[in-house]
Amino acid sequence: MNAKRAAKLMRIARYYGEEKQVCKLIEELGEAVSAASDVLMRMTFREDGGKGTDLQERLEHLAAELADVQNVAEQVVYLFGLELDFKVARQAGVDKTIKRIEEEQKCDTD
Repeated sequence: MNAKRAAKLMRIARYYGEEKQVCKLIEELGEAVSAASDVLMRMTFREDGGKGTDLQERLEHLAAELADVQNVAEQVVYLFGLELDFKVARQAGVDKTIKRIEEEQKCDTD
């Protein structure tokens, strides 16, 4: 993470504190879920003549909500000293998914 950006995020985190930032994280996660749902609905349902209609706008909204989630999540990780736990869990999640993909591919070839 960029040092200037990290300093700004830490300043925000310290100012608002643990409880407010956990609440903010819940709020931002909800907004991201809603934005992702809007994207999926636009991709799968053909309202008003085509699934591509306003998809880009919805994707941009999703990107903004995901950015908010990432910013607040980084603050929560910092406030609770979860940096190492976060890195370990993130890598474990990637490894678990790769293992699942490899098992699915193996089943597909059998």
